[in-house]
Amino acid sequence: MPAYKLMYFEAKGRAEVIRLSFAVAGQSFEDKRYSIEEWYKVKQAIPQHQLPCLQVDGRFIPQSGAIMRYIAREFGFYGDNNNENTRVDVILGASDDFLKNVMSWYYEKDETKKEEIKKDLEETKLPQFFSLLESILKENDGGDGYFVGKKISLADIMIYDITDQTSSIAKLPAFPPKLAGLIDRVKNNSKIKEYLAKREKLSQ
Repeated sequence: MPAYKLMYFEAKGRAEVIRLSFAVAGQSFEDKRYSIEEWYKVKQAIPQHQLPCLQVDGRFIPQSGAIMRYIAREFGFYGDNNNENTRVDVILGASDDFLKNVMSWYYEKDETKKEEIKKDLEETKLPQFFSLLESILKENDGGDGYFVGKKISLADIMIYDITDQTSSIAKLPAFPPKLAGLIDRVKNNSKIKEYLAKREKLSQ
């Protein structure tokens, strides 16, 4: 079995969906979290000089999207055929589109503009995103299961992580009914539940 080392900062950020994916896979990994000072010392040795980066038996994989897809393919939650793979990609693409709004809030320095972005998130962008997810979810088993196939996939993990992290900067609107059920199923997945319990202890 390969040895995995995930490198990131002491934050959820772009690494958390990867950590959650390892949890779903039941795969142990080294969760290396750099301080800013430590990062500057090793930055030049990391491909593309950015994090997250995954090391697999000494081989480096940069880019969060590549890492999460690698893990999902490796451990069987990227879909069971090309149609399902593509469906996962559609949801990941929609997620990337939405996250641009969150990142614009994160990088904005002007407090007035920051508040405007937050207001737009709460009143427009989040309701639109949730409505889109609800319609996509209903296309598979009427929305009573997962986004893809009959089991949890990277798409479900990604949406759970987005809602979790976005709730720290904006008030989430009520989830549409099918999406609410999906979030509960992911959160109550036995392996994710175990990971979240450990994560809560680490944050205390």
